[in-house]
Amino acid sequence: MLLEVLTCIADISNNRKLGFKEKLNLILHEIVNCIQVKKGSIMLLKDKKTIEVVASTNKDIIGATQSLEIDSPSTWVFRNKKPLYVDSTSHCELPIGRFAHYHGEAFFLVPIISNDRSIGVINVTEKIGTDIFNLGEREILLHSVGHIIIALENHRLADSLKKNQKLLEKKNFELRKLEMLRTELFNMLIHDLKGPISEIVANLDILSYTITDENINFVETAKTGCNTLFSMISNLLDIARLEEGKLPLLYEDILPVDLIKESLARLLVSVRLKELKFFEQYPVATALTFQGDRTLLIRVLQNLLTNAIQYSPHGETITIGFFYKEQGAIEFFVKDNGPGISAQYQDKIFDKYAQINKKSDTRMYTAGLGLSFCKMAVIAHGGNMGVTSDGNKGSSFYFVLPKKKKRGA
Repeated sequence: MLLEVLTCIADISNNRKLGFKEKLNLILHEIVNCIQVKKGSIMLLKDKKTIEVVASTNKDIIGATQSLEIDSPSTWVFRNKKPLYVDSTSHCELPIGRFAHYHGEAFFLVPIISNDRSIGVINVTEKIGTDIFNLGEREILLHSVGHIIIALENHRLADSLKKNQKLLEKKNFELRKLEMLRTELFNMLIHDLKGPISEIVANLDILSYTITDENINFVETAKTGCNTLFSMISNLLDIARLEEGKLPLLYEDILPVDLIKESLARLLVSVRLKELKFFEQYPVATALTFQGDRTLLIRVLQNLLTNAIQYSPHGETITIGFFYKEQGAIEFFVKDNGPGISAQYQDKIFDKYAQINKKSDTRMYTAGLGLSFCKMAVIAHGGNMGVTSDGNKGSSFYFVLPKKKKRGA
C-alpha cells in the first residue's frame, strides 16, 4: 500500500499541468483516503510569524492563519521540527492544549522541513474506525512529506523562473528600445557629417589649384584624410543599411578590368605620397562581363586597396587583379607586402571595429569598418570573402562573385 500511495503522490507532485494549490489538495486527499481519516490540512509559512492553511478537507478554513507565538499542536511541531502523535493510549506531557475542532482523541502532525528549516505542518485527525494510527499509517504520512517538499520546490522554481522571465523580457524590451534610439541617433549624426566633410574636400580641391608647389603635399595629405573620413562615414551608413536589408543592389553588366581601373584612379594621391607601385594581373580573356552593383564593388576594391596602401612600406608594389573560376564565378584579389596577418586573426578582421595588436613591433593594425563593409557587400551579391597570409609578410585579400545576378535580388 505504501508504495502505491507514494507513487500516486509522486505523479501528482510532478504533474506540470496542475497548479500548486491543486497539487497540495490532491496530495492531501490521497493521504486522507489512504489512512482513513475524516480531517486533514496542510499549513505553510506565510511570513516570519504566521502559518497559513493552504489545503484542507474543510474548505472553510483554507486561508486561515495561526500565529507562531501561540501554543498549539501545529506551532509546537513547527518550532521543534518534530512529529507529534497523540491518542487515547499515549501519554502526552507537552504543554499544549486541545482545540474544539479536534473531535477524536488521536491526531498526528508532521513538520515540513526543507534545508533544515521548518516551512510548514501537515496534520490528520478524526480516525475512521479505531481511534488510533498504527505504525504503517504514520509511516505513510512521514514519507508523504518528502513529496510535498518536492511540489513546493517545483512551485518555487517555476515561480522564480516566471519572475525572471518577465524581468528579462522587460529588460530586453528596454534594451531594444534604447538600441533603436541609439541607432537612429547614430545614423542621423553620421549622415549629417557627410555635408561638412564634402565642403572641406571641395574647398581643398579649389585650394590645390592656387597653392604653391612646396605646400601642395600638405593639401593633398589633407584631401586624403578627408576622403578616408568620408569613406568611413559611408561604410558606417551602408553597414547599417546592409544589416537591416535596406540597401538594394543596382545590378548592371560590368567589365572586371574597368572596375579595377576605376578603383585605382581614385587612389593615385595616396599612392604617390608613399611612392608605391601597382601591378595589374589579368587573365588572357578580359572581355567577359559579370553582373553586380558597380558603385558598391568599386568601394569594396577601394577599401581593400586603401588597407594595402596603409600597411605597405614605402616603395613596395601592390598587386591587384582577377581571374575566372569554374562554375561561372569570378575572383578579385589585392596583394600587399605589409606586415601580414596571423591565422588566428584572419576571420576576426572582418568583424565590425576589429583591432589587431602586433606586439613584436608595437604597432596596431586595425580593420576598422572597411573590411566589415566589404564582406557584407560581397555576401549581399551572393559571394564570399577571405584573406590568406603567412602571418609574417604580405596579405592577399580576395572576394568571389557569381557572374550572374543573385537570385531574388
